[in-house]
Amino acid sequence: MKISPEYEKDFLRARYGKRYIDGQSRWKIPAAIFAMVGIPWLLWSAGYHSQPAIRYELISFQVIDDQQISITYLLERNEPSLDVVCTLVARDFEKNIVGERTDRFTPNKSIGKVVRTNEIETRIQAVNADVISCDVR
Repeated sequence: MKISPEYEKDFLRARYGKRYIDGQSRWKIPAAIFAMVGIPWLLWSAGYHSQPAIRYELISFQVIDDQQISITYLLERNEPSLDVVCTLVARDFEKNIVGERTDRFTPNKSIGKVVRTNEIETRIQAVNADVISCDVR
C-alpha cells in the first residue's frame, strides 16, 4: 500500500505539530543574517591581522665569550613613523635569562626590512639568545 505525500504530511503534522514539518526553512533567515555579517568581518580580520604594523624574526646568535653573546635579527615596519623598542634576552643552559638588552628603532623614512646585530652582556655563559618582543612606543 502506497501512502500519498499529502496523507504523510497530514499524519506527521497531527503527530508532531506544524512546527516540526515546516521548520526546515526556519534556519535560512538566521543563516543569511549571519552570512551578511560574518563574511565581511572574516575578510576584514584576515586582511588586518595578516599585515601587522611590525614584524620581527630571529636570524642567528653566536656566543662570543663567557660574558657576551651576539644576536642578529630582522625588524620589518609597515609605517616609517613608528618608534619601536625591541627586548633582547640571553639564556643559559637551564633556560634562565642571564642577560637582557633593549634596542630602539627611531622613526625614519625607510619602510622596509632592517637587519641589526647587537651584543648582549651576560652574567654567566649564555647558550642562546632571542627577541622577546618588539613594541610600538
